[in-house]
Amino acid sequence: MSFNLFLSLYNTGEHQMDYHEYELEDFLADSEFRDWVTKPNRSSHFFWKNWLAANPSKRDTVLAAKEILLSLSFHLDNELDGKAREELLTSILGKRNLIPKSNGSSLMSFVLPLVACGLLFFGLVIGMRMSATTELVPTTQSITYLEKENLRGKKSRITLPDGTTVYLNNNSRIKYASRFVNERQVYLEGEAYFEVEKDPTKPFLVKSNGLVTRALGTAFNVKAHKGKKVEVGLVEGKISVAPVLEDKKVGIIDSPGGKATFTSEDGELNFSAYADMDFYKWTKRTLVFKAAGFDEIEETLENWYDVNITVRNLKRRVTYTGEFPSESLESVLARIAFVEKFSFRIDEEDEREVTIYFK
Repeated sequence: MSFNLFLSLYNTGEHQMDYHEYELEDFLADSEFRDWVTKPNRSSHFFWKNWLAANPSKRDTVLAAKEILLSLSFHLDNELDGKAREELLTSILGKRNLIPKSNGSSLMSFVLPLVACGLLFFGLVIGMRMSATTELVPTTQSITYLEKENLRGKKSRITLPDGTTVYLNNNSRIKYASRFVNERQVYLEGEAYFEVEKDPTKPFLVKSNGLVTRALGTAFNVKAHKGKKVEVGLVEGKISVAPVLEDKKVGIIDSPGGKATFTSEDGELNFSAYADMDFYKWTKRTLVFKAAGFDEIEETLENWYDVNITVRNLKRRVTYTGEFPSESLESVLARIAFVEKFSFRIDEEDEREVTIYFK
């Protein structure tokens, strides 16, 4: 496939080539394929499921292309313009000679070199975006507030005005000023991981469900879903936490894995430590359960994969522990089912509908 033909396919979304003849770059360039990966619906799911069943030799190529698109969707700010996305995807496809030729290569060895190449260009693309938009700042330097929200099944990476990086989890929302003046303050509902840019003159504050987390330059995770306890976990550096209404009741966390738990209903603030550093592995697209009850498993899977789960005949307590790096819903359910003794069915006409049957 020539470079000019690739650009034509990428820009117009039209494909003259039969899917049977497609290679990795052809799938990435095909708009219908990209829509199936990023915005699946019943008809596209039906088509690709049947096409893969009829063309098993293309399965590894299709899964590799799907993984690349999902990785880019996670690692890139969704507001990158089309030109920046095109340049990044073109850069990745320009490295396609890194793909192992052996039929025995694993899917991950097939995918990771391409993803790595794409992420290598991420900083350049972001820099281009920032330099291209600086002229849009009003001369009066007025402040507006921006809000980013991820629905179920979606994660994103956001760069704040001060250079701080935020990984926003699914079913989460963050609000912040278009520029920071005296302090850097953000509001969070849901879960996010912060890599804070150092600036001793402007403290960095995260307000979430009645708790304020303060940092200068550090990395930490905040989990603050509405109606639930707030959990703050330190990855590196040092942070302080305090209830909004009792700002003198301050606690310091300065050891990696240190944890603060806050209940907004009674203002109770407790300190402990995580047993390991798995609490922020979701930023690496790794799903982790620690002695999880089935209510937690159900809610997590619904948010992670944007599905609706119906549970039948559950009459016992479940405490499941497991780790799933970038695995499909079907694979995750199969592994949990083996341990917890249940069967499941993913609706063929609507893959977002899942039923679990306990034995």
